Amino acid sequence: MSLKAWRDIATPHKDVLGGTFKQSEFAADITQVATGTAPEEYQDAEKFFSRTYITEGMRLLLISVAQRLVGQGGDPVIQLQTAFGGGKTHTMLAVYHLASRKTSTDKLHGIPPVLDEAGIHELPSARVAVIDGINMAPSQQSVKKEGQKVTTLWGELAWQLLGDDGLAMVKESHEQGTSPGKQVLVELLQKAAPCVILVDELLAYIRQFELGKSYSAGTYDSNISFIQALTEAMKAVPNAILLASLPESELEVGGTMVSRPSPP
Repeated sequence: MSLKAWRDIATPHKDVLGGTFKQSEFAADITQVATGTAPEEYQDAEKFFSRTYITEGMRLLLISVAQRLVGQGGDPVIQLQTAFGGGKTHTMLAVYHLASRKTSTDKLHGIPPVLDEAGIHELPSARVAVIDGINMAPSQQSVKKEGQKVTTLWGELAWQLLGDDGLAMVKESHEQGTSPGKQVLVELLQKAAPCVILVDELLAYIRQFELGKSYSAGTYDSNISFIQALTEAMKAVPNAILLASLPESELEVGGTMVSRPSPP
């Protein structure tokens, strides 16, 4: 018995068959998708899932996300590893499209079985905030469409979730470069929920801070405090979830900034 040719079992996509495949477009970029500038294969939810193989790891994560968004359990904070299964950024994009979709879930290839396993009949759309450390710098500000100037992680998060209302909730902390307290973040998340926060390449952002130096984005310590307060706040809001690449300890942040002098 002869084996079938691989192309008879797994048919390549049209761009591969036609020789129009571009390697540069194969790299997923969460910021491009969030800003609406990604290639259509990544930008359009239906096309994205039609070209995505849902690995076991991705399936379990999507189940947890779906359960969290409807308040039926799920993990409030999920740390993604590089070898998670299916690619860290690709997995984030799957969560992004599942949460922010403009179409019904039955049109997303591979998603109905995931929701069935999660015991969810109807998944609400959610607000999604994307924090990409590669595209942020402590000394730079982000100017929004209506002229709002955002300089801190917490200001960016608040604006993406609730716009001007969100910025107003963290106004004092944003202007002073100090981390908002846990309770302020809980209130922000409660107003935005159901919501998803995607934090990619956080390490690249944190590494830019020098110890003892103050930036418009705050200090190294205020940013670490914010991350800690945010992860705690997520636990208090049953239909909010954070997916991120987070340092497990202060030493993992890297760079010379973590070499703190011993107290006298």
